[in-house]
Amino acid sequence: MDTLDFKANKLVSIIIPAFNIENYIGQCLKSVLSQTYRHIELIVVDDGSTDNTWNHIETAMKNDHRIRGFHRDNSGVSTARNFALEQADGDYICFVDGDDYVSNDMVATMVEAIERDSSDWVNCQYHRTDDSGNLLEEYDFLQGNIKTETDDMKLNLILNTLADYQLGYEVWNKLYKASIIKDNHISFIQDCHIGEDLAFNICYALHANSISSIAARTYYYRIRSNSTMGSVNSIKKNFEEHLIFVKGIQPYFENAFSGQIKEKYYQLVFKFMAHAGEGHTADDMVNAIKATKDSYYLYWLNVALKHKSSFTDFYSYDKAKIYYRYGLYIKTKIEGDVFGDIYLKIYDVYRKLRKRPTIGEWKG
Repeated sequence: MDTLDFKANKLVSIIIPAFNIENYIGQCLKSVLSQTYRHIELIVVDDGSTDNTWNHIETAMKNDHRIRGFHRDNSGVSTARNFALEQADGDYICFVDGDDYVSNDMVATMVEAIERDSSDWVNCQYHRTDDSGNLLEEYDFLQGNIKTETDDMKLNLILNTLADYQLGYEVWNKLYKASIIKDNHISFIQDCHIGEDLAFNICYALHANSISSIAARTYYYRIRSNSTMGSVNSIKKNFEEHLIFVKGIQPYFENAFSGQIKEKYYQLVFKFMAHAGEGHTADDMVNAIKATKDSYYLYWLNVALKHKSSFTDFYSYDKAKIYYRYGLYIKTKIEGDVFGDIYLKIYDVYRKLRKRPTIGEWKG
């Protein structure tokens, strides 16, 4: 079937946030406007740029009526995207970052997939490039139509597929149904600066019954030498940002689920807060928790540790054992649990005999 004739009546809103990217926004807009699927609208939000970004957007608006541009005070990418969602008129929503670019068949390919499979969203592969456009090593996501019709399936997708980067954390390589976003009041967590894309995807997944993950590699993600990605190095800052992340997801989670599934929110908190400590020791994590002085994590950590057997629901068997003890170590050090300390010292003797780092030295 000709892709261009496949449900080409559906309007696709393409949301493009932009901030101080005068050297890249032109290529981005040109690539999006060159889509073979013509029934699109571009909602471009300049988030308070101080360079010539807005001038490029204004010029593009004069040449193509499908662009709606907005120049706003700087408030962050999440706020810019939320504003754009309020303006969107499309049946489908996709996101493109203003310093990236796309193949000319990206929209057509994803619309065809979502219509063909009757799925609720689409995930595509992407290229990684450097500043000069040279292709870098690529990553392959899961492929196929993944059903998430039951609450158990949805939770599994979140904890063992999205969390493990098997479909990517990003929003810019996906196509969403506008109705699911609007009907369930899904938005980006405005105070979240780490994982805002993943948080959006989790909230969307709570209401989606299937996702089509396709082989097509239609997005070009530019890794800039001066990118803000990876700029948060402090374990304390990382911990605080992950707290904002899980706190922001909680109301969506509790509204979507009930009964036993709703009670498993501790699994989500444990796994994603463990991400905050990746590359750092358990002792580093203990120090970050003490410095943050927030009881939220400790409450959910204690809940999680009461469900030792459930750790294999969101970790492999071997990882479940080490992560349970990792959590127990943190609890013991924070709360001064004498019996827990004795147990872990005995376990550390075993690890030393196996020439492995102690729990306190272990890096997640």
